[in-house]
Amino acid sequence: MSDMVFDDSLLATQESMANVDWDNLESFGTAAEGQHLMSVISVKGYMQNFKDYTGPRAKVKLLIKEGDDKGKFVYDDINLPHAMEKDGNVKRRALIASRMGLIPKGTHDTVKVQWKDLEGRDALITVIHAYSEKDGKKKGPFANVEFGGWEAPGARAAGAAPAAPATAGYPDI
Repeated sequence: MSDMVFDDSLLATQESMANVDWDNLESFGTAAEGQHLMSVISVKGYMQNFKDYTGPRAKVKLLIKEGDDKGKFVYDDINLPHAMEKDGNVKRRALIASRMGLIPKGTHDTVKVQWKDLEGRDALITVIHAYSEKDGKKKGPFANVEFGGWEAPGARAAGAAPAAPATAGYPDI
């Protein structure tokens, strides 16, 4: 057996990143549709340029804890309050915040919400697949969190199978 010869000049490389799927680097693929028990790994705030305004959002990183997709990451964006936001953003945010215990359900008071408090919590998240089209090319599937796809972990009965994505309304809005 010959001696191994080391050459540090091999470590300075150049490569094209054109085909890197940056959204799925850590997740080892796209999570399956349906409900998954997840842990909130991080919540980070950022500004998003929407069509009509620039506003704040929370980027939530979730880790699947069980099943065939255990170890995969899913990301969700929660639009934060802005004077020009759509009513659906308010409803989704209130739904998530109340289901996760950040605000009292049914309150009509002005409330302070600290989205960072989601970090370390478990949640049942309903994943749906979405596709996008750019320059005539279809991309996806992408694992998106359904509009009403956040539940507290106790929402699933012990031993019950994960639910398929919901198609009904959201009576708790």
